Amino acid sequence: MQAQKYLNLLNQLKVSKYRNSSQSLCCFNAQKGSEYNNNLMVVGRAVNSWHHEFELNNLNVESMVEEVFRQPTTFECPLKWVEDSWGSQEGYNTKSSAFWRVIKQVSQRLNEASSTTGWASKIVWSNLYKIAPSITGNPSDSLCDKQFTYCNELLLAEIIEYRPRVIVFFTGLNWFNGFLNEAVSLSSNKEHSLVEAHGVLKINDKDVKIIIAKHPQGKPEAEMIHEILTIASVT
Repeated sequence: MQAQKYLNLLNQLKVSKYRNSSQSLCCFNAQKGSEYNNNLMVVGRAVNSWHHEFELNNLNVESMVEEVFRQPTTFECPLKWVEDSWGSQEGYNTKSSAFWRVIKQVSQRLNEASSTTGWASKIVWSNLYKIAPSITGNPSDSLCDKQFTYCNELLLAEIIEYRPRVIVFFTGLNWFNGFLNEAVSLSSNKEHSLVEAHGVLKINDKDVKIIIAKHPQGKPEAEMIHEILTIASVT
């Protein structure tokens, strides 16, 4: 289901009136840890660089979708790089990212992990917007608008496939608004300052707990973790 919806996304984007057809973009798809236990899914806004680079003016949609969803020839957790890059002196250091630091603590607590390693393999990681600049920076308002409908459908397809108990959106309400509107029921969170809303998403007669937090960058992380865990019924 995800691959077909990704095909629809790229086909629509290719025929859209997005002006910067020579911009270097990249394709992201949800990453499921090898020890995922249907407990926690985390969602960001968009990647700041990723694999699967392309330009709209020479994009082969079918080939790109095949590349994005190609199964690896050797078994390795798709999220192993997050822990491997923790404290790295070269390239991207995930320990320097507030996003990953908060996710590490939430994953360890929600999964009741006794070890400080393996936490990344127990989650699903996704993003609201699948197409982003290939080097750095969030997608522009125009690029977001052109892909929104199909990214919304993809997000729902991911949730149906992965069946998480809890989804934490580290996006803020300003980015989340509009997504999952037909299935989610949210309440504003006046008791907390870093979790802006929470509620329930009904999927095939199953309730999924939804938590909308601000993006962790520059926020008090211990407070954010406490708020998330409190709403997820873990203290």
